Amino acid sequence: MQYRLAVLEDCVVLTQLRMEMRAERDPGFCREALYDRTLSFFHRNIASGNHAAFLCEDRGKIVATAGLSFFEMPPTGKLPCPKVAKLMNMYTIPAYRRRGIAHEMLRLAADYAREAGCGKIMLNASEMGRPLYEKFGFSRIPNEYELFL
Repeated sequence: MQYRLAVLEDCVVLTQLRMEMRAERDPGFCREALYDRTLSFFHRNIASGNHAAFLCEDRGKIVATAGLSFFEMPPTGKLPCPKVAKLMNMYTIPAYRRRGIAHEMLRLAADYAREAGCGKIMLNASEMGRPLYEKFGFSRIPNEYELFL
C-alpha cells in the first residue's frame, strides 16, 4: 500500500470516493445532485490550501481516502492555537476494510494537521468509525448541535 497527499489531478477520484461513501451511508442519496458541487469543492479548496486530502493506493488503484478542512476559531484556554482541522471523507472501499488502512490514513492526517499548526481535529463519526477514533485518542463531546440553514 502506498499513502500520499492528493493533488488537483485527484479531484475526480476524490469525488467518486465521496459519492460511494455517501451512497453507502445514506440510502436516499442522490449522486446527480451533488457530484458537480463536490468536484468543485475539491478543486477550489485543495488549490487554496483550505483542504488536504490523502489517498491510499494498491498497485495503482485508489482504495481509501481521508480529508482535512482547515479553519480558525477564537483561542481559548484549552485551545490557544486557533487553527482547527475537520476530518472528513474518511472512507475505505469495502474489499479493503479491516487491514489497518483507515488507521494509517488517520495517522497521516493527524501528522499533517500537527505539522500545519492545528491545535485540534474535529470529526463526525459513523457507527463503524467510532472504535477507530476512540482507539486513536479522540474524545466524544456530548454537547454538539447543528442547525441546517
